[in-house]
Amino acid sequence: MTQSLNDFFAAWTMTEDEGRDDKIASAFGDSVYYSDPRSDGALTDMASLCSYVGGFLPMCPPGAMVEVVDPVDVKDGHARATVNFVMSAEMKQTGQYFADLDGDGKITRIVGFVGKGAE
Repeated sequence: MTQSLNDFFAAWTMTEDEGRDDKIASAFGDSVYYSDPRSDGALTDMASLCSYVGGFLPMCPPGAMVEVVDPVDVKDGHARATVNFVMSAEMKQTGQYFADLDGDGKITRIVGFVGKGAE
């Protein structure tokens, strides 16, 4: 159930030549909804989502990584994942993402927040 989340975030550091847009599309089901603090509103079509994700890598230094931290919590078709955006050993931002998954485990809606919330 969590492979789609891993695939989606793996695409963030891929070039289009490596198949980034195909990787993103394979992670999503029939509908697309994506929102995070840096997106300009909700992205509700694949072209907008692919363009948004494609803008990430050019801002990054070489070697930047995006990693889904285990474990990913899954409950009744919903998932919660912590994601690290690692620019360097000294610079990392953590986000918390909440996703709705279809019956095949594909993302249909995902919303991200900065940080991990109250601990």
